[in-house]
Amino acid sequence: MKKTYFVPALKVEEAMAAQMLAESLAISDDPVDGGDALTKEDNSWDIWGDE
Repeated sequence: MKKTYFVPALKVEEAMAAQMLAESLAISDDPVDGGDALTKEDNSWDIWGDE
């Protein structure tokens, strides 16, 4: 059986963003209460259970 080598091909395309897609939250030196932390609200999708 004859082995055939396929030369890999590469195509490079560049794009520029038209507007801001994401933005970081502002950093502040003010202390934050732990109760204000961003966490998941709904645990119904938890695949690990109560381990």
